[in-house]
Amino acid sequence: MTIRIDGIVMRFGDRHILDRVSLTFTPGEFSVIVGPNGAGKTTLLRCAAGDLTPTGGTVDVDGIDIAAVRSEDRARVRAFLAQAERQDIPYTVREVVRFGTHLSTLDPSEQEDRITSAMEALGITDISDRVVATLSGGERRRVALARTLARDVGVLLFDEPTDSLDIGHANGVMRILAARAREGGTVVATSHDLNLASRHADRVVVLHRGRIVADGSPSDVLTEVVLSDVYACTVTVIPHPRDGRPVVFI
Repeated sequence: MTIRIDGIVMRFGDRHILDRVSLTFTPGEFSVIVGPNGAGKTTLLRCAAGDLTPTGGTVDVDGIDIAAVRSEDRARVRAFLAQAERQDIPYTVREVVRFGTHLSTLDPSEQEDRITSAMEALGITDISDRVVATLSGGERRRVALARTLARDVGVLLFDEPTDSLDIGHANGVMRILAARAREGGTVVATSHDLNLASRHADRVVVLHRGRIVADGSPSDVLTEVVLSDVYACTVTVIPHPRDGRPVVFI
């Protein structure tokens, strides 16, 4: 499924959060949106998910105005993991992951297979019977990720998916998202970790002050000139010794 964002504007009072942003996200591509705090990354993703209606411009998924349909209909075509999740969930890990299959049209055995596969991918099978409210922040994040990955939808949107995760789990999560894109999904995430974006993304979009500053492959976008200007500090970029992808230092 293809997401088309055409000239969207988002204003809160006199403040412009997004200013004429146009992007297209297609199946088979893992796209990561980066940028400093307040750049508009979360707002952009919420507009793509249909949870926010832009002040101007349009967002559609395969020709459907995603913000104009019922929440149940949005949930049938896209999964959206927000940056902030509830912390006091009184259900077990497996019960929460099962919530991701609520609107699935798959038969029950296929749904259970998706639940099990998502839990195995996120390394949470051994805590499946624990109540989510008793888990650490990183464990809760992996449960939320598994719930989202269990969804049977063509569009997957993740706001800071590696938040609260150690480097090993964060790397694994980004690898999983890239794999879902290669399987034909339309996968978009935001991230503050430029090196994780460089390592795993097919495409990086740099957002700053509500506008697109750069859009392309990690090598084309994650440059010293672009990043030093956007983040207002001196940034050094060198090629990774294994594959030449950019490695960012300050």
